[in-house]
Amino acid sequence: MQKITCLLFALFMCKCPLKAQTAEPSKAVDKRTLQIELESIYSIEKENISESKSLSTPNFLCRYGVLKNVELQLSIPIIKEDYYEHNELVYSTHKFDDTQLGFSINLWNEKKWLPEAALMTRAYLHYQSNLKFDYVGQTISLNLSNTLTKKLALNYNFGYAFEKNTELSWFLITNLTYNLSSNWSVFIEYTGNNTTNNNYLQNGITGISHQINDSFSFDFGFSKGLNHSQFFTGGRLTWVIKT
Repeated sequence: MQKITCLLFALFMCKCPLKAQTAEPSKAVDKRTLQIELESIYSIEKENISESKSLSTPNFLCRYGVLKNVELQLSIPIIKEDYYEHNELVYSTHKFDDTQLGFSINLWNEKKWLPEAALMTRAYLHYQSNLKFDYVGQTISLNLSNTLTKKLALNYNFGYAFEKNTELSWFLITNLTYNLSSNWSVFIEYTGNNTTNNNYLQNGITGISHQINDSFSFDFGFSKGLNHSQFFTGGRLTWVIKT
């Protein structure tokens, strides 16, 4: 099982589902291991006269180790959104957001100061009412990690994301996790996303993780925009099944 599970904010793309530690792991799940992640995030974002509220109810992410170093990924986000102008509700929707399909492959193991590394990519498919999917974008990232001490670990991701007919948007995520005990840890995280209109959006994230047993873990965190008006909080339950 991954030592550090992922959760809170993800602006890999302009239409990415939210998470609560966002740093993706630098190692795929073990072969013939199924990892199911259920997360629910509440977000509020304000801009001038408008306000957007979003609740994932929940997001579903499935990771499966098909080979020793390769993991397949499937994500199906379910999101409720409310949009306001001048404090008046303009519209409300409850829908399936863009389905994500991809994989992660291990590149090399950690050696002294050489970080552990994995390459991850996901395609974003928009669900249509006629039971068809339309390709809308993709993200690709290099996921790295260093074990600094027995209790302190550094995870960091670099990557590009793009939507169909738009320019590339690069992102950076850094996560520092400290193990309080064998089953409790705390984390702080920084995310930066250079959007297609050249606005560099930054968020600070903090939270706590609990390893319930060998099969279950739970994360909780909250985040605030550092240079834009956004707040979100939420949690995620991770279930690992040896198949």
